[in-house]
Amino acid sequence: MPLLPYLEVTAASYAVAYTAGLRVTGTRDGAVLSGWCPRCACPFDFTYTRRLFRHPRPGGRSARTVDVPVLCVCEAPHAGRPAEEEGCGAYWNVVLERTP
Repeated sequence: MPLLPYLEVTAASYAVAYTAGLRVTGTRDGAVLSGWCPRCACPFDFTYTRRLFRHPRPGGRSARTVDVPVLCVCEAPHAGRPAEEEGCGAYWNVVLERTP
């Protein structure tokens, strides 16, 4: 099957499809989300980092869930993809729950 061309697009169904087979591995500052793109079906790992700069945490963690914007960063060659971009262009949001 030929790969889809690069297109910056989202759909309401992307988050549900992505989380169906998602594997989440916690890291010190976030998580690595391993799954398949709901648009192009290519596998990829997406690294989410809570903090980009180190600083003291005021009062500990405030929320049990966090909204994570995810975009396809697969390595497949999607036609029309700009040189500075990765993946097929698809993006969506998922909600991660923090464990105590």
